[in-house]
Order: sequence, then C-alpha cells, then structure tokens
Amino acid sequence: MRHRRGIDITAGNPMDPATLTGVNVYVNSRQHSVAFQDIPEWYELGARCFRCKHAGYLDRWELARRYGRARMIITLEPKLRCTRCGNREANDFVLAKVGRD
Repeated sequence: MRHRRGIDITAGNPMDPATLTGVNVYVNSRQHSVAFQDIPEWYELGARCFRCKHAGYLDRWELARRYGRARMIITLEPKLRCTRCGNREANDFVLAKVGRD
C-alpha cells in the first residue's frame, strides 16, 4: 500500500525514450561536472544506449558506494554496456526527475 503523498516510481516506464524529453537533464561529455554527491535525492540516475536508444535505471547509491561519492559520473561512461544490444560505445548517463502524485 502506498502513502497518499508517496512517490510511485513503478508506474509506467519514465525512462522510455519516447518520454525522456523535457523531464531530464542529459549529462554529456562536453559539460560534465556532476558527481554522485551533487545529484539531488529526487533524481534517478539512468543510462541510455546510443545505438538502440534503450534506457534503464541504475542504482546510484550502490555506484556511489563502489566508486566514491565525489567521483564524476562521466568517468564511468566507458563502463556502460547496453543490456539489449550489447553496445559499449557512446552510451551516456541520464538524470530523470522522479514524478510526484
């Protein structure tokens, strides 16, 4: 049971490429100064494939524990691999604001 003012992050797929416009901030390789500690708590960290445009959420808290809270997320882009097509080139991170009721 969900609280009436709670956040429902399971409804739909907000990381669907068709719905990514206007609600997120792309962190591209030319403008990167965001670390895990700089991302507000109301944002979800995701990754998007350059080739097939598949997008999915990542566990930002686990990544921060593993690589350090002060690490720039752009430095982890070479480690991204698409789970759909296996692409490892030119994938990027996406920050999406968690929806509210």
